[in-house]
Amino acid sequence: MYESLVTLMKKLLLLYSLILSASTLCGQTNYIEYHKEARFIESHILDSSYSRAISLYVNLFSKYDFVFAEDCFRAAQTATFVNDTSNSFLFLERAVLQGITKKRILNDAVLTDLKNVEYWSTFENNYDSLRNEYISNVNWDLREKINELYDLDQKYRDKHQLHPWNFIWRPFIWIKWKRTTQDIVENELIPLIQEHGFPNEKLIGLDEAKFHHKQKQDGIKSNYAFMILIHYFSVPRETDFNELLLAGIKTGNIHPRQYASLIDFQATHGKGKFYKGLHYNEWGSSKDSSEFSQINKNRLDIGLESLESQFKIYNRAFDIGKQRKEGNNKHIRFWVFSG
Repeated sequence: MYESLVTLMKKLLLLYSLILSASTLCGQTNYIEYHKEARFIESHILDSSYSRAISLYVNLFSKYDFVFAEDCFRAAQTATFVNDTSNSFLFLERAVLQGITKKRILNDAVLTDLKNVEYWSTFENNYDSLRNEYISNVNWDLREKINELYDLDQKYRDKHQLHPWNFIWRPFIWIKWKRTTQDIVENELIPLIQEHGFPNEKLIGLDEAKFHHKQKQDGIKSNYAFMILIHYFSVPRETDFNELLLAGIKTGNIHPRQYASLIDFQATHGKGKFYKGLHYNEWGSSKDSSEFSQINKNRLDIGLESLESQFKIYNRAFDIGKQRKEGNNKHIRFWVFSG
């Protein structure tokens, strides 16, 4: 049984490698299309069409040299959820190539069951070489710079949190924080984006617990540069960088969910002064129902799910939150609220 499973895994990995090698340049670089496909796959998960989702994930990952770690993680969860262990390990090995650590895998309520499968020992034997390949692809100079900028931004954010000692000084800390963030973004972060592209997981890998004291576990995303910009746009700012950020979606350097959230902050804090467009209703929402049709179209255009699907994901997350309180933690995660 074990030998046949190993043979099957080797055949699947060989097939995957052959398909990946034959990928077209267009398919490898148009990440708006990637995200549209990923959201379509997620709609099958929402409908409990797990086998169809798994098949589509195999096809999606075969077309791109770089794929988002969160998608690999969710694909592995989906396969494991229906006991498709061959594809579970196929997706897990791709996840490790994209930066997911073994510790994070074992901390997941669904994926931890794979350690009881015979192929787990082979996966462990392959782990270091996969991990080393990931490490070799990370721009570590850029990662260290982003960690440094994030740490500085977080320093003032933490000072601004309400404490007994800073009640009187908070308004002054706020001013200092926003000036510091402005300097970080305009004098350091934007030039880095112009030179390298948006410093997200494609360039600098995933956020890990060892990078910052507030990072409690190894991540499945890269959010440090994104969070700096969230803080930057929490006050009215010029919109000079938006085209630069938007261009990063197509190249895979920024996730459309991050871009949409940054625009939502501009729409909330700078609408009427600098930003003249609509929300994306991702992190901050328009309440004007007459705008929903255009907002929905804008979301679909950059590779987000429709507002209707977003509503399903939110409702599912609330239900999962209730189940987790009752001790049921085995769920395919969308990382929205508790689910």
